[in-house]
Amino acid sequence: MKKKFLTYFANKIPYIVCCLTFFCISIIFANAQNYVSQQQIKKIVIDAGHGGKDPGARGKKINEKDITLSVALKFGEFIKKSFPEIEVIYTRNKDVFIELNERTNIANRNNADLFISFHVNAFTTSTPRGVSTWIMGTHKSQANLEVSRRENAVITMEDDYSSKYQGFDPTSPESYIIFSLMQYAHRNESFTLAEFVQKELLQTSPLKIDKGVQQAGFLVLWKTAMPSILIELGFISNPNDEQILADVENQTKIAKSVFSAFSKYKQQYEKYNNSSDTQPSETVKPEKTEEKPVAETKNNSDSIKEKTEEKPVAETKNNLDSVKEKTEEKPVAETKNNLDSVKEKTEEKIS
Repeated sequence: MKKKFLTYFANKIPYIVCCLTFFCISIIFANAQNYVSQQQIKKIVIDAGHGGKDPGARGKKINEKDITLSVALKFGEFIKKSFPEIEVIYTRNKDVFIELNERTNIANRNNADLFISFHVNAFTTSTPRGVSTWIMGTHKSQANLEVSRRENAVITMEDDYSSKYQGFDPTSPESYIIFSLMQYAHRNESFTLAEFVQKELLQTSPLKIDKGVQQAGFLVLWKTAMPSILIELGFISNPNDEQILADVENQTKIAKSVFSAFSKYKQQYEKYNNSSDTQPSETVKPEKTEEKPVAETKNNSDSIKEKTEEKPVAETKNNLDSVKEKTEEKPVAETKNNLDSVKEKTEEKIS
């Protein structure tokens, strides 16, 4: 009975090995797939600023909420067409009012990898114009503070906004002190994305006036748990900027420019994260002190070569000549003289 069991078990060993091998390969493959997927951008939340009862900044021809919605939807369509594997989520896809904290919550609930918010700037005079891209941070100037104040003022249209935003008052400079006490987890990634967007807008969109990459305390970026930026697409208070922004064809070009920047950021992000978890260290260039010994070594080698090859050879030649004279010429002469002397003595004795 025992022998039959062992025979049966032995016959099943190849089958068992195949099953275990397949099982191990499946686990490894699943883990590899999971690892790769974690290093890719899979979801993006696109936020069209303002909407519904909140028109945003008002222009003579168009309102901010209409521009942001148009550009946001076009931008999302570019992503869907080129990267169907990426899930595109809009905070709004029509003219409705969405509270600021809900916009952030949409991004966090969906575990988004990026958050991009579209806005249009405005000023009390018609002179300022140009495009700017913003990240969450402390304002560095009064102008930056005014931009964030205007965008944050929308919370006053919300019910019980004071408790929702922990007593934050968008009209009070003191309220912005809280931002200086915060640590921003995705600051570097946000700044990189902002740089890509700003550069691409200036190069490929109708918006050619550069207002730079800046930072300020925007509530819509405050609690996002992913890299986040806010784009101010020119000044609606400026006639030239408004004319550009009101044109549908220009809105498409602007959306395409932001998409191009997103594509470049995506490529860099995934290439970096899939190759290494740490940034490559900078190559240290050799200092001058390392070059000098090489030159000295070369000179020393030449000197040694001259001493060990040329001079000893000459000395050896002279020595050989001297030895030759001593061992060949002088002894031969002495031997000849000695023979002559012996010959003379021998002949004398014979005679």
